[in-house]
Amino acid sequence: MVLDIINAKINDFKQHIQDTAEYKSLFKWDALKQFQDNWDLKAEDFKEMYENSFSKNVATRLWEGENFFPKQAMLTMIDYDEEKVRGMFRNLLNEEKDLEARIEFFVYDCNTIRNQILKTNPEFKHHYHGDYAMISIYLAFHYPQKYSIYKYNEFKQFMEAVKSKSIPTEKEITRFFKVMKTINVLISKDEELLAIHKKIREINNSYKEESLLLAQDFYHCSIKLAQ
Repeated sequence: MVLDIINAKINDFKQHIQDTAEYKSLFKWDALKQFQDNWDLKAEDFKEMYENSFSKNVATRLWEGENFFPKQAMLTMIDYDEEKVRGMFRNLLNEEKDLEARIEFFVYDCNTIRNQILKTNPEFKHHYHGDYAMISIYLAFHYPQKYSIYKYNEFKQFMEAVKSKSIPTEKEITRFFKVMKTINVLISKDEELLAIHKKIREINNSYKEESLLLAQDFYHCSIKLAQ
C-alpha cells in the first residue's frame, strides 16, 4: 500500500464525517451498541436474545438485502436446533481457538443444519453465512477492538485504490482483519479525526468506545467518495 495515498484518503474521510448530511455510517455504531446491550450466550431464550441483538429497527441493511437474509436464516436454524446453534456461537467466539478454524467450523455447521432442514423444507436452500459477511459482524460486534465488518468487494476496491501489491482473496478473511488493524493504526495517528468521530457518536448516542468499525467506515467511505 502507498502511504501517501492512504493519508490523503484519511484526510478526505475526516472532512467527510463532519458533513452530517453525507456521513451515513452511524447506523453500524448503533447496531454495535444494540448488540452489546443484548447479546448473552447464556440466555434462556436464545432465539429472543438473538433477535433482540439484531433488531429490525437498527441497521437492517447489514443483515438483510437483495438475496441476502442471514438473520432470518439463523432464526430458522435456531428453531430447528437451538442448543446446537448456541454451541456454534460459543465456539466461534472462543478466542482461545484458531480464528480460521472457528469460522470454517461455523460455516460447516450452518451447512449441516441447512441440509437437515432441507429434508422437510425444500425452500431453505441458503443460510447466507458462507461469504463471511455476517460471521464478521458476529465477531466485530462481540470483539469491537479486534474485528471489523467484512465486505469483500468494497475491501478489494479499496486495496486496488491504495495500490496494494498483495490483495487477499475472498476466503482470506484473517488477512482482512490484519489489514484493518494496520489501517486503524494509521487512522489513530490523526487525533483530531478521532476526537471528531467520538463527538459525533456521543451526540448520536451510538457506541462510544474504540472499535475497528472505524477502519471499515474509512474504507467504505473512501470507495463512495471516489465514485
